Amino acid sequence: MKLIQDFLNFAHRVRRNGYMIRSMVNRYIRERYVGSFLGIFWSVLHPLTQIAIYYLIFSVILKTRLGPEYAGTSFALWLVAGLLPWLFFGEVLTSSPDAVLQQANLIKKSVFPSEILPLTHLGAAVVNHLIGLVIFSVFLLLFGDGLTWQILFLIPAMVALGVFILGFAWLLSALNVFLRDIGQVSSVLVNLWFFLTPIIYPRHLLPESLQAVYALNPMLYAVEAYRAALLGKTAIDMQGFACFTLCGLAMLALGGIVFKKLKPVFADVL
Repeated sequence: MKLIQDFLNFAHRVRRNGYMIRSMVNRYIRERYVGSFLGIFWSVLHPLTQIAIYYLIFSVILKTRLGPEYAGTSFALWLVAGLLPWLFFGEVLTSSPDAVLQQANLIKKSVFPSEILPLTHLGAAVVNHLIGLVIFSVFLLLFGDGLTWQILFLIPAMVALGVFILGFAWLLSALNVFLRDIGQVSSVLVNLWFFLTPIIYPRHLLPESLQAVYALNPMLYAVEAYRAALLGKTAIDMQGFACFTLCGLAMLALGGIVFKKLKPVFADVL
């Protein structure tokens, strides 16, 4: 009951500070691309560069083949469908550790709801994520097999992923106030986690002995949910999605508890 009440209080603060959050997200996005000729389009060009490199290595050079469930699907489309949720996840994990540190003056000089600061990074990532989803959906309509009714599953998949990410953002931003190496650790963690998730290689290529170990990776289910929703080639794994949702809620609770416990001493440390 205590966790539920804390979440309701947080939801109330978010609603009450909605204008401030939107303003901070807009400012964060502008500052990120200030002075840049292409501006926000860099958020598209960077992922396109990654996609081109992975496609060249795994499809052209290594000639990786997809499983029978994706018969007739372009490797490039399959790759992008799995990269989209990961780029969303990775962007927040690498930027959110500085969420509180960047607003140190604000926290030291006034009573400020610092728990909304990680939402700034999450909100900016959502904007980039939605741009990527729209562009990819157009590509599917033009060069793929179109969209199916399973595209509607993107909504709960994105919400579940956002909950999972917010928990991490709270946890990392709070710990980084006291342990300034957290930002570097999170970057290493994201890189390792990426290659331990079947994004650039199909899951069926893994040895049978590793299948059970990989099944413990929550992001596996997020990637599979996005591929099922966007490509419409496989059935939605509701059991896997339920597991991922529970992991997201557990991460949200852990991050929220840690942030709440450490928040009273932020001003003293900063």
